[in-house]
Amino acid sequence: MRTLNEHTFMAALAHALVNAAKSLLALSAAVSLKVLDAQDSNGNYLYARGRHKYFGMGALVIFFAVFAGYGMAHMLASMVNVSSTGAIIAGCLWAVFQWCLERQMIMSIQSDAGWRAKSMGLFWRSLLALLSAITMVYPFFVDSNRAEITVKTGELERTRLIQNLQSAQLATGLPTLQQDVAALDDKLQKAEDKLHSEPPHMAEMRQQLQTLREQAKTEERRTNGQIANWRKAMTIALPEQTVLLEQKISAAQNRINAAKARCLRQEQDINTTLIAWRKEKLVEKAQVAEERHEANAIASKARADAQSLEKIQTEHIQAASHAGFAADFAATWDMLQNDMHRRLQFIWWLLWFLTIELVAIIVKFTSHTDVDARLNADEHLLKVDISSNFTLRREQIEVGQLREMTALKGERAALQADDGITAAALATIRQMRQLEQQAELSSSNVPSGLRSLLQETLNTMNANFLRLLANK
Repeated sequence: MRTLNEHTFMAALAHALVNAAKSLLALSAAVSLKVLDAQDSNGNYLYARGRHKYFGMGALVIFFAVFAGYGMAHMLASMVNVSSTGAIIAGCLWAVFQWCLERQMIMSIQSDAGWRAKSMGLFWRSLLALLSAITMVYPFFVDSNRAEITVKTGELERTRLIQNLQSAQLATGLPTLQQDVAALDDKLQKAEDKLHSEPPHMAEMRQQLQTLREQAKTEERRTNGQIANWRKAMTIALPEQTVLLEQKISAAQNRINAAKARCLRQEQDINTTLIAWRKEKLVEKAQVAEERHEANAIASKARADAQSLEKIQTEHIQAASHAGFAADFAATWDMLQNDMHRRLQFIWWLLWFLTIELVAIIVKFTSHTDVDARLNADEHLLKVDISSNFTLRREQIEVGQLREMTALKGERAALQADDGITAAALATIRQMRQLEQQAELSSSNVPSGLRSLLQETLNTMNANFLRLLANK
């Protein structure tokens, strides 16, 4: 007995699971399970071919939804640094979204539509399928090329850091300032060289000095020879001749001294020129050194500002390089542009996933089974029924409006025929009522003559009222 109960329980559980699976497949294929499980009197399925078609389409929709959810969870867990729980929740939500999207695309397809309508429908559904396929392919492509993408990410980071350094320096004007400092260094070196050099005409002056010295030496040797001869002549000369010789010796000595004085003046001119030259070049060197010091201070400040800017942007670049999705996306795009083999790999995967997603849509577009005929017939009959109910309800509303208009027209005609009789009768009734009330209130105080007068007035008014009613 216990074995029988267990067997019955397991059979009921298996039956419930099968029914649940069939319901899920039918719901995914956007068709009623009652239609798919409809049977004839012999227990055979009425729509055998369409039943397998829609169960297969539902399985494809579920498979793609599960695959899309797994891809999204994998992408978030591996590239965006989301926790496992968050990735699983996001993957489940994405799977539900893909399931709803695929189901809506299948449900909106009419297999008996014309080829023009089918072409337009296939076009926009293919665009949606392409976007979904790209979303699924991307994480798998990145994961399969992780090593190469890491290298690309490093290259992009290094390139950005170099560009960041250059842009930071350009922002502070550091390259121009460095060029100015280099130009001032060169100018300072030239000033230093000029300081240790001589004026341009110094060679000519030295040549003149050398010429004067040679002339002075030549003149001195010649004059000294004459002086020596004159001195020898003085030893044997007369007094008058001695005086004359001494004058000649004195004049010759003066010529020697004058030549030496010219050489000395030339040397002084050379020394004065050199001293003035060096003073001038010292002043120029001091000015250049001051300009270089100021330019170097400005360049140092610009260098510090550039380093500060570079440091701030470097932190952002490094954070972006390790952010995951953005860095991987940039590296993947660069790889797809420059690496033909990776591009072919991506295209092959994309076509594969796109084909998987389009299978159910293409099957629904290209095949028209008994279930499609049943669904189209039910939809057509329902539309006819709704249209008939709409027409009937509209006619009822129109008839009611005609009745109301007819009644209003009759009342209007009656009022026009009355011509004020009813209004006069109502006024007469009001006057009679007022007189009766006055007669009742004052019957005890009114004399008998006046009461009879009131009674006659009431009788007259009553007779007039009866006459009005008779004329109506």
